[in-house]
Amino acid sequence: MLPTSVRLDARDHDALVSEATQRVRAECPELAQNGGQDPAGTLIELFAWMTGLAIDRLGRVPDKLHVALLDILGLRLDGPAAARAGLRLRLSAPATEPLEVRAGSEAGTLRTATLPSVVFAVLEDFTIMPVRPAAYVVQRGGSYKAIGVADGVADPVGKDQLPFDSPPKPGDALLLGFEDSIAQLLLRVSLEASPARGAGVRPDDPPLRWECSQGDSDWAEAEVLQDLTGGFNYGSGSIDLQCPLRSGIEPIAGRRLHWLRCRIAETTRISREPAIYTQPPEIYRITAAGVGATVIAENSVLEVEEQLGVSDGSAGQTFATRFRPLLALSPGETLEVENEHGDWEPWDECDSFAGSRASDRHFMVDHVSGQIQLGPSLRHGAGGTSQHGAVPPKGAALRISRYRHGGGQHGNVEAGRINTLRNAIPGVASVTNPVAARGGVDSQSIESLRARSAMEIRTRYRAVTTEDFEFLATEATPKIARAHRVLDDEPGIRLQILPRIDPSDRYLTFDELRPDETLLDEVGRYLDRRKLVGTPVRLLPMRFRGASVVVNLQVAPRADVGRIEREVLRALYVYLNPLTGGSAGGQSEGWPPGRSLNQGELYVIVHAFEGIEHIRLLRLYEFDLETGEQAQKPAGRQITLGPDEVIASGRHIVKATRREE
Repeated sequence: MLPTSVRLDARDHDALVSEATQRVRAECPELAQNGGQDPAGTLIELFAWMTGLAIDRLGRVPDKLHVALLDILGLRLDGPAAARAGLRLRLSAPATEPLEVRAGSEAGTLRTATLPSVVFAVLEDFTIMPVRPAAYVVQRGGSYKAIGVADGVADPVGKDQLPFDSPPKPGDALLLGFEDSIAQLLLRVSLEASPARGAGVRPDDPPLRWECSQGDSDWAEAEVLQDLTGGFNYGSGSIDLQCPLRSGIEPIAGRRLHWLRCRIAETTRISREPAIYTQPPEIYRITAAGVGATVIAENSVLEVEEQLGVSDGSAGQTFATRFRPLLALSPGETLEVENEHGDWEPWDECDSFAGSRASDRHFMVDHVSGQIQLGPSLRHGAGGTSQHGAVPPKGAALRISRYRHGGGQHGNVEAGRINTLRNAIPGVASVTNPVAARGGVDSQSIESLRARSAMEIRTRYRAVTTEDFEFLATEATPKIARAHRVLDDEPGIRLQILPRIDPSDRYLTFDELRPDETLLDEVGRYLDRRKLVGTPVRLLPMRFRGASVVVNLQVAPRADVGRIEREVLRALYVYLNPLTGGSAGGQSEGWPPGRSLNQGELYVIVHAFEGIEHIRLLRLYEFDLETGEQAQKPAGRQITLGPDEVIASGRHIVKATRREE
């Protein structure tokens, strides 16, 4: 059976004849005097016939050969990317001694009869320290006062029992200082307080912010997981906090410690109402302890010190890893060659051997096939040869220090799905992922490589034009879905970045749509190596305009109401989507920047499903993606976007009712 034909050139026989005839008229008018009824016309017809055959044959090149031809040009299939998730580990009791969580410790989803467990491995060693407060400080009216702490517990007396001014004012705070870092820890603050004080605020929405010191007078907010004190309204109780990823030393009240601060903010968090404390709380005892931690895990498997083979002393040797496809190598993951002293020398990964000298210890990796290639020896026209990249001595052993394999979009599991420890960690009672895993991308398909090859050959991996920057930003990592340049008056290139999200046919949260700093840094480093010297590049999250739709449908008497509601809801999430939007089938490259949304086009999307008889109501609302709030009034017939904005779905409501027979 012939391979599937690929349309490499849109021109047919007539188009080729027309183009050749126009060129002959322009370049050799004396050959075109007879209107093509001469040998010149015959040659043009023959040329068009032979060119058409070549285009058709080239379009029927088998996938394996097509990949080999592109490989000659240095174009290879991109490997997968692995989803990452924060694993929240809860201890069975507060830590009393250091608890080690080793890199490679695994947790996964529950295995079912039809689906295997999706496994995540901890990326780095982490120690849950038995932290206890070494200092307790209250801040009233801008001044600090230290209160004694014994064995990690503060027992204030008299006026020191009031952590805030009377009446409390925004900026007043209480602080607990720790000698060890509290980064990533799950802290439980326990206190005994008066149930009759601290009144005047809503217990379910107090105007308090818990923050961790970052150093240099910078503070990062800690997430309140559970507050059993009602913002110091219920008296005694405990507060569970998830500390941020960093913790820094800050000098406060003469002590250089890692600080946890509870500060009165200007407004409450949920309702944004002004802070109102009629009287300060009265705390008799306060302490804190670590009851868990959040560690970063990846949907991958780590292999360490895998032997690859022995060098035969020739140029251009290749070796293969045991598992494939490989994930992109991280620092510390590299090829190592044993020297004559028995030591393992690290080599450096490169994209091409074009600039490698004979002494450079370089290697290349094909992440899809797992093949590791050493530098070739190239022959010159005069008969000489040149070596590009060093060659390990004959008999030298080769190994890869460590590498990760796995990944793919199946690792993008929902929040709470990772709930099983695959290897026991002493002291850890439970594990979960409070936020959905993100970043998993499958290996690149051959169709995608074909589509990208023309652009890659044109750019030659150099960013000069606007299109070059947009294209190369998406080439930096499979985790990038789109890059769009925004025009402004400032010099340089300003790119808006949209991360890849799988699956995307659903409500996408504001945090999912924004690339994190690690991802922006990775793209920035990639572009820095390819841009012109002196060209400033600024990478920013993409700007979104949220849109939510309320639909009321009348369906046929025997229609499946639940199915119709689900299908219409999914269609709206696919259409009003920065990654797939603008196409009813979800096959577009994403919602075009600046393209306004008209209410009329939504009628076409909604009415496309079998069983729908009538759209009783369809209203379009603007939606604040950051706060998750829908506008009170409908947006009318159109939502107008700025030139650098794209549409993203808010939460849609679809209700269908059957027509009575």
